[in-house]
Amino acid sequence: MFDNKLWLPSLGSHASSTPEPSFRRPAGLPSTGIALAAVIALELLCFASRATAVPPADIAAGEQTYKSQCAVCHAADGAGSTTGKALKVPDLRSEAVQKMTTAQMETQISDGKNNMPPFKSTLSKAQIESVVAYVRTTFGKRK
Repeated sequence: MFDNKLWLPSLGSHASSTPEPSFRRPAGLPSTGIALAAVIALELLCFASRATAVPPADIAAGEQTYKSQCAVCHAADGAGSTTGKALKVPDLRSEAVQKMTTAQMETQISDGKNNMPPFKSTLSKAQIESVVAYVRTTFGKRK
């Protein structure tokens, strides 16, 4: 608990006709600057975590794009359709696919690879990003 005596004005060591009060801060109480810095740091951390999260609308858009452009070969569950298996598409649920970086996945969708055609002229950058977010959130979870 705080000692109220520490917050009372003291007259100092010299006596004058108009004493000027001086206030002392308890040693254990953090200064305003430190508290303010802590609050700002906490806010920055919260903002950074929100900035990296993919909004649900992007994932929903990714799902629609996936269903219309990708499911033909990769199937609804990501394991590969009959056509996809004949083309040797990777299982999107596999560790190898899920270990790819976001940039690698976006490049593969954009530029194509092996039997996968490029989609850079068919899909916008935003659509490719949303498909990657959808693949990560939907097929990255083992059920």
